[in-house]
Amino acid sequence: MREAIQGHGKLNNFDGLRLFAALLVLFSHQFVFLGKPEPAPAGDSLGMIAVMMFFVMSGYLVSESWYRDPHLMRFASRRFLRVWPALAAAAVAIALVSAAVTVLPLHDYFGSATRKFILANFKFETIYRLPGVFDTVPANPSLSAVNGSWWTIPVEARCYAYVAVLGAIGMRRRLLSIVALGLVALMYVKTLPGHSKADAFANISFLYIAFFMTGVCARQYIEEIRRHRLAFMGTVAIAIVAAFAFDQPRVGEWAVIAPLTLIAGSASTPIVRSAARFGDLSYGIYLYAYFLQQLTVRLWPGQPTFGATIIIATLATVIVAWCSWHAVEAPSLRLKHHLRRWFPDAVA
Repeated sequence: MREAIQGHGKLNNFDGLRLFAALLVLFSHQFVFLGKPEPAPAGDSLGMIAVMMFFVMSGYLVSESWYRDPHLMRFASRRFLRVWPALAAAAVAIALVSAAVTVLPLHDYFGSATRKFILANFKFETIYRLPGVFDTVPANPSLSAVNGSWWTIPVEARCYAYVAVLGAIGMRRRLLSIVALGLVALMYVKTLPGHSKADAFANISFLYIAFFMTGVCARQYIEEIRRHRLAFMGTVAIAIVAAFAFDQPRVGEWAVIAPLTLIAGSASTPIVRSAARFGDLSYGIYLYAYFLQQLTVRLWPGQPTFGATIIIATLATVIVAWCSWHAVEAPSLRLKHHLRRWFPDAVA
């Protein structure tokens, strides 16, 4: 770890690390679809660890985006263009393809429930089921969902809003971010089992928001981290030891995953930094993997095996993600070049 976290440039590993995390989620979910427990080497599943990585990277890179162009409307527009067009296209595509596997007559399938699925996901109000699709295991909601990973999108959108608020207040008032991280950590503790307001969804949402805010703080204190590398690593080591001493595995995960993700992402490894040479496929994999994995297992002739189904599901997902990038995501992102014309700086 000779180098501390570096600023976000073109020659770094973040694209490759996001791709790795997206594929790690896919790998972890494949166990669920085959009725097996997800691997959980650190207490949380590999999929959860991957999402933690996503959120800390997002906090760091979204903050960097604000620093490069601290304009509220342009910032909001960039986030919208990155997330919404591909999400909208995925909602429509999944709804249309699911018409081939629904057990309902098509005139019933294309009714209010399907329209509600599309429109709600357009508005970041995630709906997970389509009528008559994958509903043969009603006792397990995750096995009847077509887009079970999408629940993180509203959480991510909230995090973007937090950065916008911090930016509007003054992103360089960095103490506010430390306070925000502390408040999120406190709210997370308040939702743990044994407290009066324990709620599993709130619990995990606050956990991921804490990882996002850690990325925000890392970007804001980047110079101090570079200047005091040994003190930074010592603080991380103390947090890890304290986590073991007080039996707080989530604190240990935070102390390990957050800094390692940012250090690995900020490095520049020849093969890894070229991961997006054919397109940034991580978001497309995230959007389509769950549905395509479900489809692969449900349509598999005979008894599905892990090795065969994950190979087919991964290939199908990567192909669809490539199409999503080139047909939807990249064209949408090119609109960012017009944002300064659409939302010019205020004239003093």
